[in-house]
Amino acid sequence: MSKVFRLQLVMAIFCTVVQCRNPFMPPVGDPIEERITGQRATPQGIIDQLIESYETLSIALFRDLMPDDESFRFFIAPDYFDDYVISMHGETLFESRDERLQFIGQSEYYYYWTQASEIERHTRLFSQIDRIEFVSRPGLESVREFEYGGDTLAELLVTGGAFMIFRSLPGDTVEQYSVSIDRQVFLLGKDAEKLWIIRKWYDFSHGS
Repeated sequence: MSKVFRLQLVMAIFCTVVQCRNPFMPPVGDPIEERITGQRATPQGIIDQLIESYETLSIALFRDLMPDDESFRFFIAPDYFDDYVISMHGETLFESRDERLQFIGQSEYYYYWTQASEIERHTRLFSQIDRIEFVSRPGLESVREFEYGGDTLAELLVTGGAFMIFRSLPGDTVEQYSVSIDRQVFLLGKDAEKLWIIRKWYDFSHGS
């Protein structure tokens, strides 16, 4: 599997991929287009809904976590920068360190892709695989809520966890990808309904 394909398949969703094989025919997750959920009322609920969107392969639940103004950004792990440059055809996007955040380290620049790119990657991922199954759920290690410029924000530190990706191949073969979740940082804001949404998502996974 090429580095670029691995990046597109997994890096948008807690990277670090190890390939293995095992015949398996799981059911496809049901779309949840009309479901009304109260999970975004709390920071923990944001993580719960994110996990649920993977388990059900629901792009609707995933998109619901993001702001209407398309301002969401996904920041790639430093170990995957070379793959990021290849996948973006050299047109990299970056910003300086967000001084509001305490859990993201002290890098001078952080490279990202946009909300449209993130939704496109997840739409492709969910449509090309059969199932995502969490072996262990990631833990919400720390929550820091604060006010900034009149906005209510929260910084989440999420660690640990692992899941399996199952993808069917020709000849009744199913690939399995084992994904370890290292360390993720989320910046949350609130929407017009005073529910939490994800404004920034930082991945600090390590390449295999």
